[in-house]
Amino acid sequence: MAEKTKLILLRLEGVLQAWGDHSKWDERDSGDFPSKSGVAGLLACAMGLERGDPEIGRLSRELVMAVRADRPGVRMVDFHTVQGKPRLTTAGGGQRSESASTIVSRRGYLQDASFLAVLQTTPEWQERILTGLKAPKWSLFLGRKSCVPSRPVLEGVTEEYDNVLDALFHHPAERMPGEKSSPAGLRYECDSGLSQGSSYSRPDERLDGERSFALRQVVTGIVPGEVDGCI
Repeated sequence: MAEKTKLILLRLEGVLQAWGDHSKWDERDSGDFPSKSGVAGLLACAMGLERGDPEIGRLSRELVMAVRADRPGVRMVDFHTVQGKPRLTTAGGGQRSESASTIVSRRGYLQDASFLAVLQTTPEWQERILTGLKAPKWSLFLGRKSCVPSRPVLEGVTEEYDNVLDALFHHPAERMPGEKSSPAGLRYECDSGLSQGSSYSRPDERLDGERSFALRQVVTGIVPGEVDGCI
């Protein structure tokens, strides 16, 4: 009998989430789905891997991930003021005052979203990830440190499904009390090798433990049929 595939199920749910795709300087966006780099960072926090640890890059490379939006959330933009350090330079080469060096930063978030993330990786990483998620070394967050999960991130471990996409298509959806299934279906995103369809690039494949990323080809689609149930 063939050995069954062990999959880790994450529930990424919170009042706010932020999964940056092209965040630069004072513009901080959020993608529609959790990024692979963000999920790898969350797992690294759980396991206690320091920023800069090359193990984070290895984790990302050895991680297969697919995400389903049970509740896609509502987009919002918050405005922050950040004091520039060092102070901004004037046209004459001097430095502006502290008040004149203040930068307005726009930061995007997803409100009240709930995602199912299905992970497949090596037995070594499975053990380390599960140990970390059951007793996290550091606080976990959903993309940014201000985005706190509203429930435990680890939803479970399963051998019920054939592969990552099978779990994404058949695992019960998270619904609010009285909420009906969406007639349009649930959207998902996965690595391009898992599903057919038009692909696009996300700069969220971690190369190391720092802020170096590679492009990852992903596919978006609609879960076929209807995913019933409420977890």
